[in-house]
Amino acid sequence: MARNTEIENIFGQFEKAFGRLTELTQTAEKSEVKRDATIKRFEFTYELLWKMFKRIATVEKLEAFSPKSSFQAAFQLGLIENEQLFLDIIDARNKTSHVYSELNANEIYDFIQDHAVNAFKQVAAKIKEKYIIEI
Repeated sequence: MARNTEIENIFGQFEKAFGRLTELTQTAEKSEVKRDATIKRFEFTYELLWKMFKRIATVEKLEAFSPKSSFQAAFQLGLIENEQLFLDIIDARNKTSHVYSELNANEIYDFIQDHAVNAFKQVAAKIKEKYIIEI
């Protein structure tokens, strides 16, 4: 595949955001501040991921206009193995806009720690393997 600097640029931003999310999830500290910061970093990482999927879909001649259709395109391209997990990630991201209770915030935080971080890591490896040309 020919080099696509737009995908590489978005991937670089995604890697940076994901690194910051991962860094935070690996600390032992437990606090509301850590929970809230983790949720915010998850939001940034998610937004970059779906926009990267959208760009990849365009390059691959697939339609993707929304987060859900971008994730579906990524599944079609083999970048996502567990489609249901990523539907759950979309749901978690949507819930972050409506975190009205401690229980909701804690559930989202646990989901990020237990599922989203590892899913993002696996996707990053696949994107890097398929679309990023190392020089």
